[in-house]
Amino acid sequence: MTQDPLSDEELIAYFEDALPPAERAALEARLAQDPRAQALLLDWARQNEDIRALYGDMQEDVVPARLRDALCAPRAPLLRQALAASAVLMLGLVVGWAGHARLGDPSPAPALADAALTAHRTFVVEVVHPVEVPASQRDHMNSWMSKRIGAPVSPPDLSASGFALMGGRILPAGKWVAGLYMYENSEGQRITLYVAPQEEGNSTLRFAGDRQTESLHWAKGGLGFVLTGALAREDLRQMATSAYEQLL
Repeated sequence: MTQDPLSDEELIAYFEDALPPAERAALEARLAQDPRAQALLLDWARQNEDIRALYGDMQEDVVPARLRDALCAPRAPLLRQALAASAVLMLGLVVGWAGHARLGDPSPAPALADAALTAHRTFVVEVVHPVEVPASQRDHMNSWMSKRIGAPVSPPDLSASGFALMGGRILPAGKWVAGLYMYENSEGQRITLYVAPQEEGNSTLRFAGDRQTESLHWAKGGLGFVLTGALAREDLRQMATSAYEQLL
C-alpha cells in the first residue's frame, strides 16, 4: 500500500529528537520506505557537521544582555515576535562575519590548491621515496628549498597535533618551483604542506579539496601555502591555524 510521504514538519521533529518514543518508532517505519526523506535527513546531518567544524568554538559565546533582556521582557505578542526575528537575524550576521574573519570568503579553489592536492595524492602513498631530503637533514633541506623556491622557507612544527616532519622535496610549478613538506603521525597517517610563490596578495584560510581529502590554503608575503590531508575539517583547521601563525 502506498503511504503518504513524510512532511518537513515530521522530519524536523524527528531530526530534533522531539517525538515521543511511540511516534518516533512509527515514523522510522515510514522512513524506511521513503528514500527522499532519508536523503534529506542525511543532508541536514552533513550541514550540521560543516557548521560545527567552522563555528564549533563559538558554541559557548554569550548572547548579548540587551538581546536577552529584549526577548525576555513582557511585550505585546507581535512586538515580541518582531524582536525575536531581529535577534535571530543579528546573530546570523555576527556568526557569518566571524566565519568571514576566520576562514575568508568562499571562493573556487585556486590553481595552487589543485596542484597541492595532486602532489599530495602522488607522494603520500610512496613507501621508499616519500621525500627527497629527510627531516634529519633539516638545515640542508631548508637552505636548498629556500634557494630553489626563491624565498626563505621552513616547515612549521605540527608535533602538538601528533604529526612529525618526515622531510621535503621540490616540484615544478609552472614558471615557479614549489616545495612539499610531508608529516606523519604514529598511526601512519600523512599530511602535506605545499609552498609556492604566487603573485596574488595575502589571504586568510580557505577550505578546498573534496570530501575524501580536505585542504586549507592561504597566502602571505608572496608565497602560497596549502595544508592537505584526509582529516576532519576541524583537525585540519587547527593545524593550519598553527602553521599560519608560525609562518607569519
